[in-house]
Amino acid sequence: MSTTPNALDSPRGAQVLAAVADATVKLYSEVLAVQARVDIDAILTTVTSTISRHVPATCVAVQMKSDPDTSRVVFGDHTYPAMVRYLDEYVTALLRPGEAPTTGSLSERVIESSAPIFMPKISADQLRLMASEFGQNYVHDHPLPISVETISVLVVPMRSGPAVVGALGLFDWKGGGALSSADIDWMQRAADRIGITIDNAQLRNKAIDRVERIGALGDAALAISSGQDLRLTLKLILERLTGMRGVDAADVLLLDDADNTVFVAASAGFHLGLTPDYRFPIPPGTAPRSLFERGVDTPAAVDWMGQYRRSLVAREGLKTYMAIPLTVGDKTVGALELFSRAASEADQEWLRFLDAMASHAAIAVDNATMHDELRRVDRAHVGSRVPPPNLSDREREILTLLVDGAGNRDIAQEWLRFLDAMASHAAIAVDSPLSELTGPWQPKSCGWC
Repeated sequence: MSTTPNALDSPRGAQVLAAVADATVKLYSEVLAVQARVDIDAILTTVTSTISRHVPATCVAVQMKSDPDTSRVVFGDHTYPAMVRYLDEYVTALLRPGEAPTTGSLSERVIESSAPIFMPKISADQLRLMASEFGQNYVHDHPLPISVETISVLVVPMRSGPAVVGALGLFDWKGGGALSSADIDWMQRAADRIGITIDNAQLRNKAIDRVERIGALGDAALAISSGQDLRLTLKLILERLTGMRGVDAADVLLLDDADNTVFVAASAGFHLGLTPDYRFPIPPGTAPRSLFERGVDTPAAVDWMGQYRRSLVAREGLKTYMAIPLTVGDKTVGALELFSRAASEADQEWLRFLDAMASHAAIAVDNATMHDELRRVDRAHVGSRVPPPNLSDREREILTLLVDGAGNRDIAQEWLRFLDAMASHAAIAVDSPLSELTGPWQPKSCGWC
């Protein structure tokens, strides 16, 4: 018989579970009312804040991202708000705001084992030794905002069905018995409900993203087929991209083989604007395709971008950069550049969509180039057209019969009638005296001569 306390037998557990359920339902109802995406960070913030209201401890929620090496990290503590600020600053120093490496932490051990960890009492020094070398040095250089000697720790896996998607933990900095084994069951139930809620939210967000992406691809294809101006087509593609989550600005770069330069053909989302047709040279000995690597980076790390554009990007506050090459066959004709003012992640589905949009932009560029070439060739041949043939009346009449749909038999009959008329005129000429031929009478034209 199991001796593990049940959440329903714990007054605090039942109260916390009910409060978490009410808070998440309210959040979801507000989102569904406006048909918007569900903010995962909002779910984590709501949950940690709700739990910390009922338990005098710091609540931390860790949710793995599409790249499992990094996780969203959200803290909540109504008893010691200063600890939340301290931990947020630590996470920012560790990686970036709201994100931390999954490895090297208690949450990693819980995620890998899918089993809870409960430490009723450990010293602050013991907990510090569990952190990474960076974490130990940070705590040494930045003392905790409260006095900590003995700590109680409870961390449980956050699951959605059989999959582990993160972890949920409680840290009692005073170690005064705020946590016990009776909290394991309700914490696990709460974590599993949160995991399912987050999984459903991600499915909803992906469905919304797919609908938007399909619409964007359809609009781009329609713009290309309409044969409108290249700049207008590229502008439409960029505006659809900048209207999506995680893209604040975008532009299209095109290569000019004549002088081995790159110039901005169209842009969207930049507050300060871009200088039209601003050009910058390709580094000597560099293949154009190697300039545009499909990956997320910071603009400052792109060496070939140039000081002018680097300064512009800095003034815009753009922190994330991605370039997708525009290729026609084996030839690179330019690149689609995307910028974001916040940290951005790119899963495989998003990258495939960007490849498709880049392909549409490349087709538009190739069509415009082909049309320009056709117009140039047409203008070159305007003065060298072949003059119309000099046809006789007979040839014109035969051509008229052909245009009217006459066949060989009809044309042959007309020709026989013409020969009969000529023969009749010849007979009249033989039978008439010469004076009559030289007099006022003359043979009438038969219309075939």
